[in-house]
Amino acid sequence: MSLLIGTDDGLYRVGEVPFDRDEAEQVLDCGVVTAVESWDHTEGAFVASSTGAYRSRDGGQSWEDLGVPLGDRFWHAGESEVWSILATAEGALYAGTNDPYLFRSTDDGETWAELKGFRELPSRGHWESPIDPHYARLRALETVPGRPDQLIAGVEAGGIHLSRDGGQTWIDRRDTIVDDVHQVLPISEDVWLASTGYLDLDLENLGLGHAVGEGGLYRTTDAGESWTRLDRGNDFSYIRCAFVHDGTLFFCGGEEAPPAWVNDDHDVALFESTNFGRDFERVPFPGEPHEIVEAWVVHDGDVVCGSGLFDVPDQRDDVEGRIMRRTDDGEYETVGHLPANVSRLEVV
Repeated sequence: MSLLIGTDDGLYRVGEVPFDRDEAEQVLDCGVVTAVESWDHTEGAFVASSTGAYRSRDGGQSWEDLGVPLGDRFWHAGESEVWSILATAEGALYAGTNDPYLFRSTDDGETWAELKGFRELPSRGHWESPIDPHYARLRALETVPGRPDQLIAGVEAGGIHLSRDGGQTWIDRRDTIVDDVHQVLPISEDVWLASTGYLDLDLENLGLGHAVGEGGLYRTTDAGESWTRLDRGNDFSYIRCAFVHDGTLFFCGGEEAPPAWVNDDHDVALFESTNFGRDFERVPFPGEPHEIVEAWVVHDGDVVCGSGLFDVPDQRDDVEGRIMRRTDDGEYETVGHLPANVSRLEVV
């Protein structure tokens, strides 16, 4: 059982946990990894990144470029990026890019077609990004459990939107949740979680940004019709990812948006809840006080997570990618290091 580790400097693979630094093999030189996914109903593992989308059919040892259209739309790195990837049980592949655009393939990635209905969402003209106010990114793509034709799209920054026909047409839900959506985690047909953040207030003061929401972890119990914040009153409200395993809900948050994470006086916190968000307990972890946990997975029966210092102007010399494992006693221990921030994990 191998662990795929997405970082800001490509994709790595290890065979066992814990591991030494030189045991982590870079298997894909693809820039910033934005998603690593696999599904029981679809062969292989998938990666989305700043250079495109890729698929492996041999446990992550070799990779093929899926040829998702990137075009020449300017982004902060100078080109387009793939931010999300999704495979459905019906055999369709979906890919979301910055700007953002949504593409679908019905021939196993041989060809791709843009789903132009996504462009027609009424709120599109108000979407923004944390780096350039003219370009948002389609950060989250999910199917609704038990409803294979229903898709969920989370836009950073632009809200959560729904499709009931495989992506042909879309229902605008930007008014139901704060704008800076990082992740949508469907639990059942009607119950989903959303991890959110907010844009920098200085952008708003300059007239360049509108998405200055409070951030936090949200839950819907009516399939996205309305959302309730679970962690109200939490000061660590810039949240990238939530995770649920064996009755426990996990998430990590920062006090402010990423540019501030590099500062000595900035703090982060890791929380657990055993009653699905009614109460949260702050728990210590080796990456405090600077590292944000952005990736979770279950590896060989253990909860494993990855951390780093993301989207900061200048990377700290004392912070690198870290892999941690939660012990049977509920404590977190470091089980490996990577040369770059760890943003995604998947077991193959």
